[in-house]
Amino acid sequence: MTAFGWPSVAESTPSVEQVLSAGEWDALVTSSGRAHFLQSSTWAQFKSAHGWQARLYRIGSAGRTLALASLLQRGWTAVPFAIGYVPRGPVLCTPQQEALELALAALEQVAAQEQLLFVKIEPELFDLPWHPEAVSILERRGWRKGQDIQFRNTVLLDISQGEEQILAAMKPKTRYNIRLAARRGVLVSAATPEEWPGVYALYRETARRDGFIIRAQSYYLDLWRRLVSAGIGVVLKATWQGQLLAALVAVAFGHKAWYLHGASSSEGRNLMPTYLLQWEAIRWARARGCTLYDMWGAP
Repeated sequence: MTAFGWPSVAESTPSVEQVLSAGEWDALVTSSGRAHFLQSSTWAQFKSAHGWQARLYRIGSAGRTLALASLLQRGWTAVPFAIGYVPRGPVLCTPQQEALELALAALEQVAAQEQLLFVKIEPELFDLPWHPEAVSILERRGWRKGQDIQFRNTVLLDISQGEEQILAAMKPKTRYNIRLAARRGVLVSAATPEEWPGVYALYRETARRDGFIIRAQSYYLDLWRRLVSAGIGVVLKATWQGQLLAALVAVAFGHKAWYLHGASSSEGRNLMPTYLLQWEAIRWARARGCTLYDMWGAP
């Protein structure tokens, strides 16, 4: 949703506090139960190194923390304005309509103070029983549906059960391909930073083959370095007889993990390396205590 113009706040004015500690921020977001890695301090720091300014806001009322918003701002020297973006946020710390109302009021307040042309938000509200009311709240306050920036469609996999139960819930062909890759000698391990340029080359090959746009190598290598250094990401590779066949980048934050980037070679597909790679990413996420695995953009 995007808002243009900033109406006065009629209801009680929310308290808006900027959080300066990355550790404190991540603890707040993960304790909300609705954490998304795009609202993590790691993502904010990464985007700050690539043209954005990030500010982390705690939004509350009467001493309670009701919502959190990592607000990214970007301006250009050639034009006298800036825009704001809250990726996969604001995060509601309590699943109540009051939290959404105050979060929106706070962002409107900040946007007016910062003289932002507009603010784009992408809160995850579809799982709330009062989702229709949430849409009404947004529209009443002047927020309008805009173009999606992040993926809207996805597939969520429950990984809270044991490995055998997770495998049993899969299609027989999927289980077969996972085991086939292992039997044929496909090996999955964490790629070292020295190997990441090769992973990017494979990602570029995948983009050309499948027709999607990617950024420069420096962008991804910096992102992967930050995710791995922060302890919330992993770059996995699948090899056969020393040949790189596929790679995957996964992120775990709070109780959820995401399949962020995937790459595969046109060679060795009969070895089913991507199946074993996804399975090992799921196992990595479970070892971190995650209960959901998000396929991040799967239709």
